[in-house]
Amino acid sequence: MVKRKITVTVDDDLVEFVRGESDESMSAVVNAALAGHVDKLRRRAALAALLAGWDETLGPVSAEDAAAAAAAFDDLDAGTAPPGHSITAA
Repeated sequence: MVKRKITVTVDDDLVEFVRGESDESMSAVVNAALAGHVDKLRRRAALAALLAGWDETLGPVSAEDAAAAAAAFDDLDAGTAPPGHSITAA
């Protein structure tokens, strides 16, 4: 893969931690973090397109269903799950 040299500014404590705890180059660590962020952005865009298509086909989500979905995502962010559901690491 073609690489591009850029300049980035990062928090000093992060740099020192990586240097002390990893044999990887700083470039490799930054590249991996950026790749993870890009993957997250792509997934978010794909989900937004899917939800927009559902809205167009099925109509908008009710306020009640939107609140239930928001609560479920809050549970996921907190590392908890509703009864009868499990949370597994990806």
